[in-house]
Amino acid sequence: MSIICATDFSPFARHAEDAAAALAGRLGQELWLMHVQEPEVELMSPASQTQVQAMLQDRLTTIAARLQPMAKKGIKVAVKQGRAATVVRDFARGHDAQLIVIGSAGHGASALMKLGGTSERLASGSDIPVMVVREGESFRDWAEGKPFRALLGLEEGEASASALRWLTRLRAGGPLDVVVGRVYYAGDAHQHYGVASRRYSYTDPDPAVETLIERDLKRMVPSLPGEGELFYRAKLGMGRVADHLLELAEAERCQLIVVGSHKHTGFSRMWSVSSATLHLARMAVAIIPPDGKGVGALAPTPRLKRVLVATDFSDVGNAAVPWAYTMVESMGEVILAHVTPTEGVAGQLADLYAPALPAPHASPRVEAEVAARLRVLTPGTAAERGIVTRTEVLRSADPAKALLAMAEQLGVDAIIIASHGRSGVARAVRGSVAEAVLRGSSRPVLVVRPPQA
Repeated sequence: MSIICATDFSPFARHAEDAAAALAGRLGQELWLMHVQEPEVELMSPASQTQVQAMLQDRLTTIAARLQPMAKKGIKVAVKQGRAATVVRDFARGHDAQLIVIGSAGHGASALMKLGGTSERLASGSDIPVMVVREGESFRDWAEGKPFRALLGLEEGEASASALRWLTRLRAGGPLDVVVGRVYYAGDAHQHYGVASRRYSYTDPDPAVETLIERDLKRMVPSLPGEGELFYRAKLGMGRVADHLLELAEAERCQLIVVGSHKHTGFSRMWSVSSATLHLARMAVAIIPPDGKGVGALAPTPRLKRVLVATDFSDVGNAAVPWAYTMVESMGEVILAHVTPTEGVAGQLADLYAPALPAPHASPRVEAEVAARLRVLTPGTAAERGIVTRTEVLRSADPAKALLAMAEQLGVDAIIIASHGRSGVARAVRGSVAEAVLRGSSRPVLVVRPPQA
């Protein structure tokens, strides 16, 4: 395994050289230093080409000697010809490279539509992680054991999971503080978690929402191997995600931003979070492509400490309740939930025209009556296993949406719901709450089927 550092001998390339050497030393990998001559060199005479190549080889050898104390393992050099981004990428593939490091001044002052520098072209099409370095001092300090801090922009999906796995390998090289961050938008977050905005503001952070987001980030990344602290941060967004990631990185004094890439090309790169972050950042950025290992988290085997089970009090609906108590571990918690229909025309209009508002609880009288019916369904063995039962009685014209918001707000480990097994016209007219929950949930869902006659 190796690290490839492409240099053009500029001051920013020197930063990349230092960073690559520090990384190679810390991770115990071989370092390749390479320079790519543009195709126009072919216009020179063969004698001139040989002379220039020898000169470039000598310069790379001199740099390798300077870096050797940091790199520790051997450093090899190579001079190639062609278009830099393509040549570096192909060279890395042929040498089992785990990372490509390149220097760049950044392009923050230029329009995003002008994406196209060598570093950005290399990162956008690479199936190998690419790190673009702005300064090398932080990496040199890290090589000497001094603190280093990275921001991980975390979302659902394989891209972020791959970035998390890559960052874990980097953390194995030495002490590394990690800030796990997520950008959220007020309206979407209030609807997702079923939390009412007290200020109805799209510009002020909502502490209630940010507490829930940071809780979920901690659930996704409860710990990481290696030395260093873990921090969890939610950042209110009002524009591009990349802009807010950069604000968060600046506020947290991070020397590196790590983001997953969907490998956008062409015009779609202008809407890519990773491309915009790379274009605008003043600190190092690592762009991590999907590694083919899926979305499996680095968390330990999931445990069902808290589950949500919904019933409509039919025989089929009630049949789901015992499953919740069977699946939850001892000393866990079961949330028994029921959604009552929206009351009156005003309530139905609110559901239609203000879907972002959370599903309110039923009136106190109805809630007390329904909660009593729910508690009757609690099996006698629950108390013996130390399982706590909690009831939630919601009011909504859309039961699935209400249950999903409740699941996110409470941070349950799984949802259990029964399916009536409707099909054809009955399903089209009455809909399927179980199917809507299954489609919309980001959490595991167990659908209990009615017994066959």
